[in-house]
Formats: sequence, C-alpha cells, structure tokens
Amino acid sequence: MKKSQFDYKLYYRRNLPHIQPVDAVFFITYCLQFDLPDDFIKAASLRKKEFNDNIKTLSEKELADKKYSFNKKQFIIWDDFIANYNNTSEWLTKPEIAALIIESLKYRDREEYELICYCIMPNHVHILIKPNQKSDDKPFSLARIMKNHKSYTAVKANKILNRKGQFWQRDYYDHYIRNKKEFYNVIRYILDNSVRAGFVDDYKDWKYSWVDEECIKL
Repeated sequence: MKKSQFDYKLYYRRNLPHIQPVDAVFFITYCLQFDLPDDFIKAASLRKKEFNDNIKTLSEKELADKKYSFNKKQFIIWDDFIANYNNTSEWLTKPEIAALIIESLKYRDREEYELICYCIMPNHVHILIKPNQKSDDKPFSLARIMKNHKSYTAVKANKILNRKGQFWQRDYYDHYIRNKKEFYNVIRYILDNSVRAGFVDDYKDWKYSWVDEECIKL
C-alpha cells in the first residue's frame, strides 16, 4: 500500500535553519527583496524573544509542539503582511519572469521533491512541496532546494530585467502540514490568492497558479 505523505515521524536535523520532519509537506512563501518597516521587524523580534524566554524549561516533546505552533503563527502574520504590502516592485507576474519561476520549480519536480501547488503573485510566491527521500532515507534538504531555486531564478531574472542586486529576500517562511484537512485548506488558500487580491473571480483564470490534480485526489 502506498505510504501517505501524512504518515511521518518527527526528525529534526539540527544543521538546518528550518525544522524538516521526514516525509513532510511544506507550505512555503518567499518574496522579492524589499525593506520591511521597522515596526514590523521590531514586533517580530519581540515575539521571538518572548517565545524563547518561555520555552527554557520545556521538555523535548513540549518544545516541538510549541515551536510548531509559534512558527505557524509567525508564518500567518508574515504571509498576511506580504500579501497586503504595496510598497514593493511587482516583477513576478511579468510573463517572462513568471515563466522562469515555473520552469525552475518544475525542473526538480519528481526528483528532489513533489511539486503539489503554486501561485505566483506580483511580489511573492506560494508553493506546496514534499521533499523526496534520498538513498540514505533522509529527505532532500528543504534549505538546499530553496537556495538552488532562488539563486538560479535571481540570476536569470536580473538579466531579464537588466538590473543588479538582490532579487529575493534572503529568507523564506515555511510551515509543514500535519494532516489532510490542513493539506486541502492550504491548497485552497494558495489557489485563492489571486481571487482575494481582486485579480480574477475564479482561481482557474489566474495563469500563474497550478495544482497537481492527481495529488489532491490522494
């Protein structure tokens, strides 16, 4: 019987900047480089400090649950801010830039990861992916996947735009999916981005989004 992508054990790789459970499905948002407002940065730093102060006496299991909950909340705050922040460039929906991003996302699909869903917006991108396991039964590094994708597209996009400098923000926000209900909710959230932004009335009319129909039938 085929193993479900939701049947995974927690496996924390300490050398990675992001938590990566084995067989996890990740909801990832990354965006163009721009300066975040000082008050937003200060608020995020304060939340992080308060969180760190409150977890010092927790057990390993309690710590894992708390980190999951905290990271999910920070993801939502950051994602909502990016979606509504207008003081940025809007290069990503230029046809040649969007085509570059899509080509790069699909290049390692079925090899290093399973690409489940994406939506490209003017200043940010949402993707849902599941890193595959290597021959040693460890997953391909999510950090490495994102670094390769962002590095490649940054160089190519800068050439297309005839510009120099940082293209993407250095970091990205990721959140791993814990169950099927959340899985389908995230797919709907990603696909409906263009509708919420007022670009189209139906997500199917947004040419910069896609979902693997076979995958969502699992």
